[in-house]
Amino acid sequence: MNASEKRILKLAIILFIIGLTVRYLPWGLPSIETFEVGDAIVVANAPPGLSSDAFPLADASTVPSDDTNKITPFADPGPKSTEHHRKAKKKVTLPLHINTASADDLCALKGVGPKLAEKIIEQRTASGPFKGPSDLKKVHGIGKKKLENMLQSIIFD
Repeated sequence: MNASEKRILKLAIILFIIGLTVRYLPWGLPSIETFEVGDAIVVANAPPGLSSDAFPLADASTVPSDDTNKITPFADPGPKSTEHHRKAKKKVTLPLHINTASADDLCALKGVGPKLAEKIIEQRTASGPFKGPSDLKKVHGIGKKKLENMLQSIIFD
């Protein structure tokens, strides 16, 4: 082991010992953990001088205004805008009746997206109901391979 490798090993051991010291000794930074329980805020691990009892909340429909000492009502913002909610997908039973299916139903088919579903509906309204696979193949965007995948999940009336 050369000199530079020895220095790196010593540094790694020193950093490891410092990490263990900070992790397990009680003189770390104090933390306050708060959480809501009903109409109260509970403070756990509070520093000395701050009670960890439940603090009652002010009326949730009022907050003090910055320019006056009056309490003014505000509207509840509802759910946070950063939360992502997935749309509940409609349950589609396969096989699907191709001549009566909506665009959302057609999107459940393998290889069919919203644009292709719209093209299928446009073709269906323009030339009448599909009588077989050859009629469906006339839709722009449906080739031989996509048609084979779709045929397992559709019914012609």
